[in-house]
Amino acid sequence: MANPEASIIRLEGLRKEFDGVLAVQGLDLRVREGEFLCFLGPSGCGKTTTLRMIAGLETPTAGEIYLREKKITRLPPQERNVGFMFQNYALFWHMSVFDNLAFGLRVRRTAPGQIDRRVREVADMLELAQVLDVRAAKLDLSAMQRVAMARTLAVDPDVLLLDEPLNNFRPGLRERMRGELKRWQHQLGRTMVYVTHDQEEAMTLGDRILVMNEGRSEQLGAPRYIYEHPANLFVAGFIGRPAMNFLEVEFKREGEAGLLQRDGLRLRLPRDLTAALESLPSSRLVLGLRPQHLRIAENGTAREGGVFRAVVDLVLPLARKQVVDLKLGDELIKMVLPADRPLLVDDAVSVAIDADRIHLFDRDTGRAIR
Repeated sequence: MANPEASIIRLEGLRKEFDGVLAVQGLDLRVREGEFLCFLGPSGCGKTTTLRMIAGLETPTAGEIYLREKKITRLPPQERNVGFMFQNYALFWHMSVFDNLAFGLRVRRTAPGQIDRRVREVADMLELAQVLDVRAAKLDLSAMQRVAMARTLAVDPDVLLLDEPLNNFRPGLRERMRGELKRWQHQLGRTMVYVTHDQEEAMTLGDRILVMNEGRSEQLGAPRYIYEHPANLFVAGFIGRPAMNFLEVEFKREGEAGLLQRDGLRLRLPRDLTAALESLPSSRLVLGLRPQHLRIAENGTAREGGVFRAVVDLVLPLARKQVVDLKLGDELIKMVLPADRPLLVDDAVSVAIDADRIHLFDRDTGRAIR
């Protein structure tokens, strides 16, 4: 389990430029001892560049990197005691598994007897004892990943850095290896920093997730918290499948009630939210609706919330559920329903919104209001 009081890695104002292009912009971060932290974001957001700076494979343009409060910003990779696991594993294909595992120890001039003990200890841990004499090129993908992990662990690093190591796996094996990675992390008690563009992977593996975009930190937190309380429009749209629906709305007061409205939609708000929205400088908002939180309205409107009419545009069956595209005026929104709820294209439906499940964002800044 991660210790929330202890930081093993600390980044201060970390910045990286490539030919005038900002890849990482003033990143501050504390990585907790023993946690599994995922860097999540689209391609080009700076997550791999950040990982490579921690490893010493890239030099920051500005900022500092600390490992156990020791400044390591300018130290070469071999002096940092961090392990890096590449996407393609970077194994020595012509060498045996034993020699792959022993390589880092030999570079450090470890005594032969200690090398043999350490290699066999790590091989037992990751179920590689039976293939120590096999050439790396002869292994299947699962064994290759375990060899890459074991080679990293053999030198006893303080932190394991993993750059999309499951990217080349077929879907079924990828899901199984996610479970293996999480199991290894619990067994080893090591800090892991893991780069991925796959939100499902990050939500499954991470104790916390750092969501990045255009070289910046957008939000850092536990997976469930980020899903339920996205900090801004980018995080809200990036986390969750299908993606959150966004509708531009106006806030107004009508008697005792606060309302969000646009053509075809009127949403009645609870008093506490009404009071909060009245203090905002602008009434121009973006309403966020998770597809999973919409439902077919059977009996009128809820006391807080509302019902809108829409037309079914597309139905996509997915095993025990279905994803339905709805036309609301000139907007398309998605709704997730159980598979046994019959709907056909061009059906007119009433859709209920629960005001307790909505998200609201400032239309100008994109920041979350609720």
